[in-house]
Amino acid sequence: MDAREDLPKISVETEQDWRRLQRNISTAFLDRLDLELESQGVSQDRESFLPHINQFLDTLFAITRPNLRINGRTAEEPYDDDDEEMEPFDEALDRHIWSLSDQRLKWDREIGGRRRTRPTEIEALVQGVYTQHRSVDMEIDAIQEPYLSGLDDSQLDPTMEETFVDAVTMSAQLCQSISMQYERANRFTAVSSEVKALKP
Repeated sequence: MDAREDLPKISVETEQDWRRLQRNISTAFLDRLDLELESQGVSQDRESFLPHINQFLDTLFAITRPNLRINGRTAEEPYDDDDEEMEPFDEALDRHIWSLSDQRLKWDREIGGRRRTRPTEIEALVQGVYTQHRSVDMEIDAIQEPYLSGLDDSQLDPTMEETFVDAVTMSAQLCQSISMQYERANRFTAVSSEVKALKP
């Protein structure tokens, strides 16, 4: 089966089932013909109607054949004696496989659609965030500009400047002191472990 049918086919399990259906339909048609002929009182004309009925049935079965599936295979496929030993076709499994295939196609379409639309959405989002940040920065600059323009070198407090210089100097000394203290702590740990390892 190359593609899924829009309309489901008539499914039978074996060729013998299909032949039995043909016999049943033929018998039903002939019984109906006999009933109609008897009701009209022309039973003797049965033989003249038989070729037409047989031709109609042959045409009916020929039209039905392309829409028939025997043990999961279309009726047009060659049928030989080895096919009798095939396992019966699992209609529920076939429907499940097709539903999974449909679901996969649906997800493929959705992923394809997202691949086309998401980059532009993300670009618009990043552009909006960038514009918002830029406007906030411009507002901050506009607020700080009058404050900073009112200050000059003469208005800076000398004590504050001296305190700042001292803090920077102390931070440099503190960095050196921390590295020295860390190195001493490592040496102490090594010596301590060696002393503990000595036997009394």
